Amino acid sequence: MLKKSHIKTLLVSTTDNGEDIIRTEADGGCLIDESGLMLRYAERDNDGTASLLLTDGLADLKRNGRIKSRMTFVDGKLVPCTYTTPNGALDFSLYTHSTLLNVTPEGGRFEARYTMLAAGKQVADNVLTVEWQFTN
Repeated sequence: MLKKSHIKTLLVSTTDNGEDIIRTEADGGCLIDESGLMLRYAERDNDGTASLLLTDGLADLKRNGRIKSRMTFVDGKLVPCTYTTPNGALDFSLYTHSTLLNVTPEGGRFEARYTMLAAGKQVADNVLTVEWQFTN
């Protein structure tokens, strides 16, 4: 079942240079079936779209725009991260410390705590929170 949704994202990234906070809001859709759910929404700052697939034990975030990326979150696993900018591809991977998913009749919340590595070296500790509220 496809439901219209209002989606808010919050990324808190901690590096050697301090903390950076990025917030976004967008209207989009949430497709729910027996295997999980998928959120799809516009990313104005990236001139594109994002889709977040949430299933048991796996979260997969794809961004398509000026920056193209694919981040796969699996608790306790280090996985490669596709990340391409207009200036070329970057060698990223991410280690997921934990994920939380809570879905209610009104919407839901997903949180991922992860470490981003560039060329095998830690560059940031991140907390990504995605909240959605059904609008229809």
